[in-house]
Amino acid sequence: MGWPYQFVDLDAAQLQARRRALDRYGLIAQLSALVPVALFLLYRLVAWATARVTGSSRGTYAAVPNSPVSKQQRLSTVGSWSATARKVAWWFGDDVVFLGWNWGPRDQIIGGVVWAMWLFVLCIVGTGNDYLHLTRRFGIVGVSQFPVQYLLSLKSLNPFALALKSSHEEVNRWHRVLGRIIYIFVTLHAVFYFNFYYQNNLLGQKITSLVPVLGFTLSASMHFLYGTALSAVRRYSYRIFFITHLLVALAIPPVIYFHAHHASFYVWESLAVFLIDIAKRKFDTIVADTKVELVPGTDLIKLVGSIPEGKIDRFAKNPGTHIYLSVPAASRPERSPIKAAHLVFEFSFNPFSVAAVDEGASELTLVARRHDGPMTSAFAKFADDASTDSHIKLAFDGPYGCAKRFPNLAGPEFDRILLVAGGVGATFTLPLYQWILTENPAARVQMIWAVRSAGEAAWPVTAGGKRILDDDSIQLFVTGDIPDGESGGVRLSGGDEQVELARLHGSRRQARRVSTLSDRRPNLQGIVDDFFRQGIEERVAVLVCGPEAMAHELRSHVGVWVRKGRYVLWHNESFAW
Repeated sequence: MGWPYQFVDLDAAQLQARRRALDRYGLIAQLSALVPVALFLLYRLVAWATARVTGSSRGTYAAVPNSPVSKQQRLSTVGSWSATARKVAWWFGDDVVFLGWNWGPRDQIIGGVVWAMWLFVLCIVGTGNDYLHLTRRFGIVGVSQFPVQYLLSLKSLNPFALALKSSHEEVNRWHRVLGRIIYIFVTLHAVFYFNFYYQNNLLGQKITSLVPVLGFTLSASMHFLYGTALSAVRRYSYRIFFITHLLVALAIPPVIYFHAHHASFYVWESLAVFLIDIAKRKFDTIVADTKVELVPGTDLIKLVGSIPEGKIDRFAKNPGTHIYLSVPAASRPERSPIKAAHLVFEFSFNPFSVAAVDEGASELTLVARRHDGPMTSAFAKFADDASTDSHIKLAFDGPYGCAKRFPNLAGPEFDRILLVAGGVGATFTLPLYQWILTENPAARVQMIWAVRSAGEAAWPVTAGGKRILDDDSIQLFVTGDIPDGESGGVRLSGGDEQVELARLHGSRRQARRVSTLSDRRPNLQGIVDDFFRQGIEERVAVLVCGPEAMAHELRSHVGVWVRKGRYVLWHNESFAW
């Protein structure tokens, strides 16, 4: 069977029919993106209606773990089906590793392939043997996904996150999947047109015409965008990826508009949602006087921002959330607006977890590790400068994060909660830990915290001045060497492998033993197994924030128990998106 498409000549009526078909299938491609969301909303509606009819919305009996009633529920038909559903959901969330390369979560791969196949069908159906119809269909179908792509990237006004009861970082992964699909379809559109020009000896003529040049410019921009989005480039310099992403995202709508005016509908949709979200975030951003200080003996930087009293509540009622921090023009090290050292902060919006909120003092605390980027380097230099008063104006945009939509971790929905943090990942887990125990002092919650040095555990202090580490439910693991007399009042406590942490705040020195394994990394498998063995019927929540390798290892160990049928809420807080 040969290639079915040919270069055909069409009369005016046929050209008009082709135009209508292109518009129709482009609209179908865009509207079909709403179908998964509509199905999810329908499921929620049916679940709500069922609960109202059966009366379960008024509350059900919560069986005591390990009781005969709890065991009966687990062994029932409904319990068996629920366990199977949890296993399948976990399987979809696992990463696919092939040829030594991590290809991402299974649900993204399957979902991306299914969606690409559906769009491919929309590109083929009704094109007959018309080569140009096929070529333009790939273009219009690809472009029709841009408004959806922009919606998926929004942080403040993300309708998908709202409908799915999620957050922007959760739906952002589908933004990446759809971006790859758009890239493929736009590239095929360009390749097909290039072949058409070449086969008909039009390449020399068209290469100087505005419309084809804009088309190939769009294709080149997509290649550049995709290239800088590769994980290797993002690891080398996230700034390159972010600046390229932002500039290309702003340039694509006008290029499409002048390249194909029939696609103007999708252009205005994309530009509108993008600009409205930016305006909303600008309006909500808080510029606050912020104290910047170094945590002694570490590469950590502590920032304490003074938030207006009327706005501190939004952070206090959402523990575990994060903000985007930026440096206003007046606070930048380089004041000249035309120099690169000043302009780089125009593209610097770094996410930081809210480590603590003091409602009484109306203060918000962030803790960051110093890296080679311009923002943390500027903070470290500013804090180290003896000629300044260590206060600076910074812009806080937030709060954001999945924690805003977590189930009630302090309620009866969970019997045990395990929080795992690596380094500054404790800025996510510690606020949750404190909030859970404040809401429910009897909650069975355990926190594991691995740090490079004991000094890195010196920054968390409650509003009353008490060390957060004065708690037997927090296990501290110091993965680096701990020399005798290390700064920060840290010393080994002989044979019982405990570390005594002395408070580093002011002149007051308060110490208490905190269970830890010095000079060793936490045995995550042993910790998880011990945690789950305490009750086979218990519902468990596991939340982690730390290095990618730690999160992957922890998930693999938790997955063993999920495959045994255990009920687990899993969340990995990561800024890798």
